[in-house]
Amino acid sequence: MARLASPLENIKDHYTAVVIGSGYGGAIAASRLARAGQQVCLLERGKEFQPGEYPNTELEALAEMQTDVPHGHLGPRTGLYDFRINEDINVVLGCGLGGTSLINANVCLPPDPRVFDDPCWPPELRHDLATLVAEGLRRAEEMLKPLPYPENFPALHKLQALEKSAQYLQEKFYRPPLKVTFSDGVNHVGVPQQACKVCGDCVSGCNYAAKNTLIMNYLPDAKNHGAEIYTRVAVRRMERREGRWLVYYQVLEAGREAFDASLLFVSADIVILAAGTLGSTEILLRSKAAGLSLSDQLGLHFTGNGDVLGFSYNADEEIDGVGWGAQPPGQLPPVGPTITGIIDKRQGPQLDEGMVIEEGAIPGVLAKFIPQVMTLVAKKIGQDTDRGWLDLINEKRREWESWLRGPYHGAIRNTQTYLVMTHDQSMGRMYLENDRLRIAWPGVGQQPVFRQVNDTLKQATIPLGGTFVKNPIWTNVFKHDLITVHPLGGCRMAADAENGVVNHQGQVFSATSGNATHDALYVCDGSIMPRSLGVNPLLTICAVAERCMVLLAQDRGWQINYRLPSAPSQTAPPVTMGLQFTERMTGFVSSKVKDDFARGAQQGREDGFPFEFTLTIIADDLDAMLNKPEHRACTLGTVTAPILSDQPLTITQGEFNLFVEDPDHPDTRQMHYRMKMTTTKGTSYYFYGYKVIHNEPGFDAWADNSTLYSTVYDGDSEQSPILGRGVLVIEPEDFLRQLSTIRVLNAANLEEQLEAKARFGRFFTGVLFDTYANIFTTLDVFKP
Repeated sequence: MARLASPLENIKDHYTAVVIGSGYGGAIAASRLARAGQQVCLLERGKEFQPGEYPNTELEALAEMQTDVPHGHLGPRTGLYDFRINEDINVVLGCGLGGTSLINANVCLPPDPRVFDDPCWPPELRHDLATLVAEGLRRAEEMLKPLPYPENFPALHKLQALEKSAQYLQEKFYRPPLKVTFSDGVNHVGVPQQACKVCGDCVSGCNYAAKNTLIMNYLPDAKNHGAEIYTRVAVRRMERREGRWLVYYQVLEAGREAFDASLLFVSADIVILAAGTLGSTEILLRSKAAGLSLSDQLGLHFTGNGDVLGFSYNADEEIDGVGWGAQPPGQLPPVGPTITGIIDKRQGPQLDEGMVIEEGAIPGVLAKFIPQVMTLVAKKIGQDTDRGWLDLINEKRREWESWLRGPYHGAIRNTQTYLVMTHDQSMGRMYLENDRLRIAWPGVGQQPVFRQVNDTLKQATIPLGGTFVKNPIWTNVFKHDLITVHPLGGCRMAADAENGVVNHQGQVFSATSGNATHDALYVCDGSIMPRSLGVNPLLTICAVAERCMVLLAQDRGWQINYRLPSAPSQTAPPVTMGLQFTERMTGFVSSKVKDDFARGAQQGREDGFPFEFTLTIIADDLDAMLNKPEHRACTLGTVTAPILSDQPLTITQGEFNLFVEDPDHPDTRQMHYRMKMTTTKGTSYYFYGYKVIHNEPGFDAWADNSTLYSTVYDGDSEQSPILGRGVLVIEPEDFLRQLSTIRVLNAANLEEQLEAKARFGRFFTGVLFDTYANIFTTLDVFKP
């Protein structure tokens, strides 16, 4: 399928709406605002993954893991599997275009209706339950297409085992709706999909285009209607200035961090913050620290949605609960989607004691490590639910079989994974420490409900004859810490700022009290949930996000066109191998001198007006760049120039030409730099610079390649009046940093990356040799 993300160098300096994050709230916001005819830009921290690109081996998975621990960050900041380790509760997130939808388990269920009886919900939303919220649920189901696991698909041992547990518990059992496709074809937004292969690897990323992640529905729909999508963009904070919102961001994996470069920014009339519970809270906390007035409730009422993990290890019957990983279809028994069944214990008199128990599948990328880990954990904290010498002998035999033959045999093949959601007290607190988000919730695991869950799971294990293993970190050794995959809260909705961060439609309160809100600043994701939901939260998040967009559009007199199907407006261009690098140039520019570069630089130095840019140069087609001198690369970056602004300027519409031939001087090449520069006040300037590569007496290759003759225009093009001139240079230490930032784009493997870098190096040095070659013939050292 075609890529959804556009090259970041195409980003404009202003949009009607900037959406931050591409999970359920962000994808819905982008789709609906684009369908309302607005100019929409969506920014996502992670990368874009397409089916076939998700990890399916241990090494591939390891390369996609990032872990945030109290003392620092490990792994790539765009890693798909994002682990947040805290003192009391840990969180697992998905990082990529589509957010956690890429690695969740697909279940689409509404909460118990009694959840909305809680007065923590704003009265306006509770009033709309039968209207806008119900309509939001229908809209979400129309886009996500959830269906139960079909009766005519292969029978699943793990599903049968869960039903057996439900019968023993005498509780309600059914197959929940899953956002999984069970037939081949082009879907309702023009994306080709395949039927589920029953591989069990939903939570490591579906490589078969069967999982209805957001890159299969809302996000392509947004693009179909004109939204622009950009990845590897980490938003840091926001501020209101000159009647616009400024969204400050870092470009990831572009080498700018090697130069400690300034943040870039994009401006918008409306900002929809949808970076997820942790991301949205962190961005608002950082914005508040920078001066944005917000409620003191920010960061409070965090909930893990009552998530509990457990296992029935080494049961007396086959489960087949480990995903296939790199094994091709047909080699292993069917696993099915990660979750296919549910034991629903939400009918009791006490809402907060209700729970849902779902069976799970361990992703194949972890399979190799499971036998050793599970055996050790079971010995330490496991509770065997059946007895007898014969049973003990069979259990030991199965353990050895898993150790010797692997996780698709013996004890691990007979292990059921339990995934539980219930209700916790929603009392966690998120805060910044050294500019990084942390979560504190002392005693979270001591809540009585978690002991009730574990007691129930032990009972569910009895009919399977397994050993019950509770979450390994929910022990005395780890102070009963928890782990959640469904974080909610931190920006919760409420009637006023004394009780929440946003109002019923996601508008951000602008003070510590009252109900006044910031103009056109919204939060639209799981962070605005005011309490635990006790069930997989994605459908509720979608329904509330759909309602928020309806109200936003009504406030502005916009009409959202919901007509389906939709389709791409144009054929996507082929993906080509490209190359990028980042460079910094420094020097001086003067507005007093407009006709001479050297004098402008000297005057700028005397007047104390330095000029510096940190520029990422991106060639989307390496072949064209090397073979067609006129082919342009694109640029993005920042400029620091007190002569123009007291704050860094952001570069857009940048162009770069490498080694352009001079028709009047065959022995001369030039490098051209053109770019628009925008200040935080919205003022635009234009920059044009050139380097001259030619052979003059003496060896001046370094000076030629590192000297940029620069002109600044007082406007947004070269037709604007000249504001000043000067000279910029590359310092040797910055050149060494520049070399470390060279990155090949869209290479299939490491071999292609190395070959592309070598080709670029040979081309670059070859042109220089051709230009300066006759120098060497005149040097005595080269004479025979």
